[in-house]
Amino acid sequence: MSMAGMSLKVEYDGAASDENNQTNQAVKKRISSIKKTIVPQEQVTAYINPSNCVNCGTCREICPTNAITENQRIICHGCPVCTEKPGISPQKMEELTTSTSCTVECPLGVAPQGYIGLTRAGKYEEAYNLIWSKNPLPSVCGSICHHPCEDGCKRGILVDYPIDIRGIKKYLSQKVNVPVKKYNVLYDENVAVIGAGPAGLTAAHYLSLAGYKVTVFESSAEAGGMLKRCVPEFRLKREDVDRDISKLQEAGLEIRLDYRIDRFTLEQLKDEYDAIIVATGTPNSKELKIPGSRLAGVMGAINFMEHVNHGMELYRHLGQVFEFKNGEAVIIGGGSVAMDVARTAKRIGASKVTVVCLEEGEAVPAHPWELEEVLEEGIELIEGYSPQEYTTDVFPHLTGVKFAKVKSMGKNDEGNFEVVIDSDNTIEIKADWVVVSIGQSADAWWKDQKDDNIFFAGDIASNKCSVVDAMAIGRKTAIEVDAAIQGRRVKNPMDEHELVMADVMEKIFPYNRRKTVRPKTPMLDAAARVNNFDEVEGTYNDYEINQEVLSCLRCGYEVVDQEKCIACGMCQVHCPMGNVITMVVKEGGDE
Repeated sequence: MSMAGMSLKVEYDGAASDENNQTNQAVKKRISSIKKTIVPQEQVTAYINPSNCVNCGTCREICPTNAITENQRIICHGCPVCTEKPGISPQKMEELTTSTSCTVECPLGVAPQGYIGLTRAGKYEEAYNLIWSKNPLPSVCGSICHHPCEDGCKRGILVDYPIDIRGIKKYLSQKVNVPVKKYNVLYDENVAVIGAGPAGLTAAHYLSLAGYKVTVFESSAEAGGMLKRCVPEFRLKREDVDRDISKLQEAGLEIRLDYRIDRFTLEQLKDEYDAIIVATGTPNSKELKIPGSRLAGVMGAINFMEHVNHGMELYRHLGQVFEFKNGEAVIIGGGSVAMDVARTAKRIGASKVTVVCLEEGEAVPAHPWELEEVLEEGIELIEGYSPQEYTTDVFPHLTGVKFAKVKSMGKNDEGNFEVVIDSDNTIEIKADWVVVSIGQSADAWWKDQKDDNIFFAGDIASNKCSVVDAMAIGRKTAIEVDAAIQGRRVKNPMDEHELVMADVMEKIFPYNRRKTVRPKTPMLDAAARVNNFDEVEGTYNDYEINQEVLSCLRCGYEVVDQEKCIACGMCQVHCPMGNVITMVVKEGGDE
């Protein structure tokens, strides 16, 4: 029989002790106990041990025949006193099993259960590398990601509160400091990325991993984009941004700073590069065009944060230079940026800070924890009011802002956003200075750039404005660029990722797993943080992180379809755990 297409199956009758293994006689006995059986390769399949699998998804994504799927265990939660959450019916238990998971909620496709399990096993480097393979900014996301993965955490849905996935990522980004793998250049084509913000860096990372030579062009003197310009240091330390960027450069990414792109230089890039990704973001604050908008003391959010972050004098426009110190501040807007602005205003000395937004209740765009931290810091939030006029006693001195109660808002028949107010219900708030935070816009001239080799990524291409969403669009754009250059469709694991209900024998009973003592995320007390820019959210220590990763219910695991498996062994080679996947004879095959 030809040896081609065959697989060697090795079985051991028993394992000798370490002491016996030290003698030649025991070694000979061990060798003689080995039975070698030649098995046709088509009868061999990979087998994943569900008890050892951390559900990182590496094997599933690398499998050439799509033979691997993610199974989700049913979580029993019928008893109303089993956990802090109300009980649910068996039907809802089954529906929940495949409707959500932390592994499908990350916009970048990172499987949190994977790096949680690797951390639990003490494999910190493997956990970090699992994140970095898809998320080139782990330190950044460990601090400011809005963590949609935690919304899919079944512990949070059924037991008490979600695993602190963001906190675990933050711990790993600071705990692990190992060299990252160099990018391998496989293709002759070169790609230019304009903008070194989250979207641009992510697109560059994915294209570099794919084998392209990528150059990033940044107009500022430092990379990071809005991470450096707009995010306050009490939320994101500058050294964390620099750590992530240095890792990208260590892997071989070229970043050219102080390189401003205009119409002329863009034409040069078109001649030199096979594709161009525009990831310039939305660097301009939208203006609120109401009476008095030219008064001294009215400023846009982007300019305000940029000036504070870089220690510059604050100004509204030429001829109105002044310092924003003390006095009462009004912040107009209800999103995440508005909350950052309000907390920053408090820290630079505003005697009173008031945030006023159009929305009310759950419609307020900022995340619940952001609103909670704002209120903790003594900032007033007024909901459901629309700004009508900046008031003054003597031009150009600002004295306050007049607001009217919002009756309704939404798109009108023409599709334009419209706010209907009650003009008889108004309030006026004293203001020594105002920061307008109602959104950002891109540089207008990019709208005219239409070329088959120009692609757009990040905030300039989408109305989503979170960091991880911008990164996800950068990733998506990188896939589109690769497809355009190579004329192929690249397998996108996120598009093919489905959850399958596991066998009932794998059912989880949370009551047996809920007794782990869980640490609280380290946070500075409100009274201790409002007068400085120290980072509010701290990092777990080693003991705390071990307690938190033990709290994971381990809902999912990977399963091999033996009919699709071709026994290539790729899954076994790339499994970061190393003790999960074995090659076995298929059911019904030769024994």
